[in-house]
Amino acid sequence: MSIASPLGSTFGARLSDSLTSPEDFRKCRRRLNKSLCKLRHNLKIVSHKTESYNPPKVGAEQYNADQRYGDLLLLLAERYSLHALEAKSFLEIGVDGTKYYKQLMRNKLQRAATTTEQLIEMTKDEQSTIKKVEIFVYAALTEGANAIFRKQWDKALSAYSSARCGLELLLDILTGDESSFNKTLLEELIDTSVDPSLRLALSQGTEDTTADLRTVSRKFCLNNSLPHLAPLNDLIVSVKETFFSVPKAEELFKTVNWRNHVAQIDNDALAFQISKLIKIDWKSFSDSNDYDNMYSSWQALVELHQSDLSKNNDEDDPEKVQNGAVLLTYLKYNMLFTKLKRDLLLIDQLNQSSSTVSQTLRANKDILRLYGSVISTVDELKDLPGVYNDEELSESLENMGNFFKAKQSVTVANSYALADKFAEALSVFMHLERVYSVDEHFYKVDAFPFDVASLEEAKELEHSIARLLKKSHVLAQFQAETQGPSEALVADDVFKFPTSSRCLQNIVKVAQKGKIAPVLSKAVLFDVAYNYISYTHDSSKPVDTENREESQDKKKSGFFGIFGR
Repeated sequence: MSIASPLGSTFGARLSDSLTSPEDFRKCRRRLNKSLCKLRHNLKIVSHKTESYNPPKVGAEQYNADQRYGDLLLLLAERYSLHALEAKSFLEIGVDGTKYYKQLMRNKLQRAATTTEQLIEMTKDEQSTIKKVEIFVYAALTEGANAIFRKQWDKALSAYSSARCGLELLLDILTGDESSFNKTLLEELIDTSVDPSLRLALSQGTEDTTADLRTVSRKFCLNNSLPHLAPLNDLIVSVKETFFSVPKAEELFKTVNWRNHVAQIDNDALAFQISKLIKIDWKSFSDSNDYDNMYSSWQALVELHQSDLSKNNDEDDPEKVQNGAVLLTYLKYNMLFTKLKRDLLLIDQLNQSSSTVSQTLRANKDILRLYGSVISTVDELKDLPGVYNDEELSESLENMGNFFKAKQSVTVANSYALADKFAEALSVFMHLERVYSVDEHFYKVDAFPFDVASLEEAKELEHSIARLLKKSHVLAQFQAETQGPSEALVADDVFKFPTSSRCLQNIVKVAQKGKIAPVLSKAVLFDVAYNYISYTHDSSKPVDTENREESQDKKKSGFFGIFGR
């Protein structure tokens, strides 16, 4: 049985094994050796005469007859790559023999690249488009690593551009039950391997380093300087004809407008990604995971723009500084509202998933934590640069925070009511009635992104609080009447002293959780009586001055008196 996914069996296995140390790479390589040995035996290409060993000649004919020949070359290339990565990890930790490990890494990378070139030639008649694209991507990644090690930047640009285009195509056509892992793997390859290598290769040439990598990869993929990777272009076009079409200039957002502040976008990658995010139809989203992906995209744009700002930290032009600040606020504003919408959608899902009282109480704990996150997000929005000076937006965000705090308190009160603590629920609703009120100018902005809050919802909450207040008042009164009057405490009647165990139980209230500690006493009666006690003083009694003088002399001859005067 042949390997179904070349990328999954190579880079996917590396990702699953979390290879970091030389020992990890060595174990993985030895495990791969066992698989190769078994595969050679199954294909009956084992040579027992090692003195006159010649590698078996395999090509397209053998592959068409048995696809395991393709697996053989793929695993051979992967073993060479793992050996090179093992040597690289030794170099990173600074062991002796640097020259040896560099030469070893050079040889293994070259052999891996040569083997993948043979693999492409062997699998030219492969019928599966996805498998064929994965083989090209694997070959491009191997060729790119070899080119970067040798500092051949043009080849590196071509190789990683082909790899990025192939990965983007695979992301577009992913289907099936295993698409989740495959999607994670493909995105991981783009983020951690392809894009950093492309930026490194761009920085060594004359190309603009701030250019959109999507556009750059298409440009160098079409003008590929590696002949064995060129057929990938035709393969991509056969699957998606518009893949290499360059977006028109008018389709890109070169400026953004935030609260009547206009900012110019100088980074093409930023402009393309913003254009792509703005065009997303978020109203069709029904799952919080959709907003997770959008939030990650906005967060990546914030990090990209902050990186650009750090590079231009010494900028003296006030207009460019203002432009960068406005754009950063715009990106963070959209990022935080995306997070807000995601948390609110999670709250709605939790409210709908509860059917019993116990499930509702458990769900309310998570809902309260989510409301805490929502309120924190609103506070972050209020702290964004430019918000404080915008009176309408600032007051609207303040009222939005009060709205979500009120909803959080309503959840607390409802939890008390579900636990038959109607008096506590009544107390919460009475507090809400005093502090929460809505008028026509509650929100001074026309609308918030993603419709996270509206005036109608705020008014509905106010009516709901009034309704629940009446309901909880009735329930609390009914509960008090059905439970009967509570027994009087001992302190309520000073003319009676407890004489039975039943009365002793009413000395203090211990129903509520807390700490019981002794109370320190104070002689209050003496303090009060002192004001009314008078003492007779006999002023005619003579004073014994002689005894006083003797006592003073004795004091002077105390411990320090031994030194004399």
